[in-house]
Amino acid sequence: MEHKGMPRPDPDAAPLWAWARWVDSKGRAHTRPDRRYPGFRNQYDGLDLLHLQVDENRVLCTDFDQYHCVINNWPCAPLDAGAWPPEEYDRWLDGHWDDPPEKKRLQYRRNAIADPERLPDRWIQACLWTIAPHDVVDIRPACGKPDTIGNHG
Repeated sequence: MEHKGMPRPDPDAAPLWAWARWVDSKGRAHTRPDRRYPGFRNQYDGLDLLHLQVDENRVLCTDFDQYHCVINNWPCAPLDAGAWPPEEYDRWLDGHWDDPPEKKRLQYRRNAIADPERLPDRWIQACLWTIAPHDVVDIRPACGKPDTIGNHG
């Protein structure tokens, strides 16, 4: 975030994490969570879901799957690499595994950071330093109906 021009507001600040886009089991991308989606069941009982609308200059959007490369210091293949034959993908990884840090940083910028104006139909996470009251569009129970929170069996 700091490299993208979003300085840490305080030395002890930790980034906040949110979903900007998620993909259901049928491959459809969504920007608002479907609280009935099986992947969300029983994970967020008793918690509230905040729907935020944040200025794009305050948020860093990254491809969820590609970000694993960043945190593990792996090479970060192009987004279309998932469609490559396995042997081609393996050759690419072998050829880039020992890339110097600066080359990997370029891969991360090119292949992991998503433009908030044109989010791909993939799992996209959003990180920001702060949430202001005017960023909050809606608050509701994360799962279930308000009268059933905590009564899941």
